Amino acid sequence: MGEVELHFKAAVPTFDACVFLGRRYNRYVRSDSVAGIIESMDRCGVGKALVSHVHAIDFDGEDGNEVLLQEMKGQPRLVPQFGANPTMDDAGQLIAQMRAHGVRSVRIDPKQHNYPFTDWMAKGWLDRLAKEGISVFVAAPQIEPDQLHTMLRAHPDLRVVLSEVHYVHTPWIFPLVRAVPNVYVEISRFVVVDGPKRLVDAMGLHRVLFGSRFPDSAMAPHLYGLHQMGFTKAELSAICAGNLEKLLGRAA
Repeated sequence: MGEVELHFKAAVPTFDACVFLGRRYNRYVRSDSVAGIIESMDRCGVGKALVSHVHAIDFDGEDGNEVLLQEMKGQPRLVPQFGANPTMDDAGQLIAQMRAHGVRSVRIDPKQHNYPFTDWMAKGWLDRLAKEGISVFVAAPQIEPDQLHTMLRAHPDLRVVLSEVHYVHTPWIFPLVRAVPNVYVEISRFVVVDGPKRLVDAMGLHRVLFGSRFPDSAMAPHLYGLHQMGFTKAELSAICAGNLEKLLGRAA
């Protein structure tokens, strides 16, 4: 089986693209606090994490985003990501708040919030985000692939990160990433043989992002597996941090 490194830490700067904060209404998780996130990051050498608050996703975006900012205050290693809903949130107000706090991405959940991801529902809202350079994250189970493909084609300046891609999405994920250049893939759930390598071959290095889906999943196993796939240090650096830094406009 080979030698397993029990005290593994990342060999390159690492920016986790998929971390959640807050207490769940329907189950316990290993951590629901800022302290728990930081402890897990320190254990495996993650430098920064992009964090959404579950309250903004499950209940109220405005309140949840405010809670996120308050709970993360004084933690520069944690980068806020707002929860958003185009059927409820005023784009101008949302963008103004994001500008005020340096937030560069939103997470949407169409199925959970019961709306179709279509132009008649969200065109003006998405146009505003694209103009502002704000990236949209959506979990693969939350989106219909045909709707996503249509919207990516209709909004070529909009950058969408498909998050929590699972092996059950394999039949459509590869055709999708080959067909449209403005979709990125976060790999926290993509437990497929040589999955990240296959994605890089299909869509290029710069659109693949490391994420852990913490606390639903541990950070270290995903990161450890990525380090064993034969990527060069430069490739690993891009996937683990560089691609996300550029996407959020944070790269030097």
